[in-house]
Amino acid sequence: MNYLKNVSPSNEPILSAARQSTAAIVQAVRQRGWSAVQEFSARYDGFSGPFRIPRERAVEALSAMSPHVRTALETAVSNVRTFHRLQRNLFRDCTWEITPGVGAGLRFLPVENVAVYVPGGRYPLPSTAVMGIVAAQEAGVPRIAVLSPPRGPEGIHPVVLGTLGLLGIEEIWALGGAQGVAALALGTSPVAKVDMIVGPGNVYVTEAKRLLFGEVGIDGLAGPSEVLVVADETASPDLIAADLLAQAEHDPLARSILLALDEKTASASLAATERLLEALPEENARIARESWSTGGVVAVCTLEEAAAFANRLAPEHLELALADPESALPLFTAYGAVFLGHFSAEAFGDYVAGTNHILPTEGRARFGGGLWTGTFLRPLQQLRLSREGAEALAEAGNALATAEGLAAHALAMARRGLPS
Repeated sequence: MNYLKNVSPSNEPILSAARQSTAAIVQAVRQRGWSAVQEFSARYDGFSGPFRIPRERAVEALSAMSPHVRTALETAVSNVRTFHRLQRNLFRDCTWEITPGVGAGLRFLPVENVAVYVPGGRYPLPSTAVMGIVAAQEAGVPRIAVLSPPRGPEGIHPVVLGTLGLLGIEEIWALGGAQGVAALALGTSPVAKVDMIVGPGNVYVTEAKRLLFGEVGIDGLAGPSEVLVVADETASPDLIAADLLAQAEHDPLARSILLALDEKTASASLAATERLLEALPEENARIARESWSTGGVVAVCTLEEAAAFANRLAPEHLELALADPESALPLFTAYGAVFLGHFSAEAFGDYVAGTNHILPTEGRARFGGGLWTGTFLRPLQQLRLSREGAEALAEAGNALATAEGLAAHALAMARRGLPS
């Protein structure tokens, strides 16, 4: 693989400091409850309440929203809802006869209490509210609480608040960071404990979810955003540049990687990226330039080399900017979401196409997937044996339990299926 640009940044110093701070915050909330949550919110967010936002405020924010933005949000909600409702149709309660007299089955029930974290730091993200909430609604989750960090004394950003009004959310908390996650994961009056917390956040939010996993369910651990673009000579360098910087502008730690199948495409895309950096608004350009200079990669390789690299990296977003992406797709086996062809910009998936943008990062796509309706459904197993079924299984079950030294297990089966 021939690199034109190749940097491997280390985030460990940042992560190490965040782990220590987050552990202290979670422990303080565990010990002192709501008073600690209020203290950290005032210290880190400059916010002293009220923390529970009435639904009426969200409805007012929706009414004040620009018609253009509201229409766009309604389009996003419609497409995301359609895609996730179709996913729900995959799950059917069912039973099968394993052998005569032995019936096994599954029921799919939603998680009862879910919190959706909606980031609101550098950028307000109503799109993330849509992704987390709609998936939970389509799974049938009875209680959906939303927490979003306040932006100083004014509280939750109006566009996020209006989105919650559009989605009909009743329970809204102006809480963020590790203290917000701990408040809902542990239950700190006046906040009732939830069973699961989903949604991306900064390093403190992610670390809090990691620390509290087991006491509460989580969707995954979100790291900095990633995109890997594989492009051939039919790809547009200008479109590639836009897609690379669309990830880079998220965060200085974001990673944007281009694997070009020819040197001309690589060189032209690198030049186009530098030109586009000059054209972006100042703040976006500052963040994108820092990300691109420390975490950007451009390399020339074969399609097979690109696939091998991608499958090791398991990127959050994979773009196949190829003349025939469907033919190449079987080579790629680990990614959060894949975007096929020259018109399928990853940004469409971030907002309005219907797929979910809450996806695994940092290689976790090798063993997990993105947020979907199934995230919120619990497959509950069941078993029913007739006398015939118990008699057919008792001898084998008794033998295995005896071999393990579990006498009561053996007896429980023997009394149901073996002669006295």
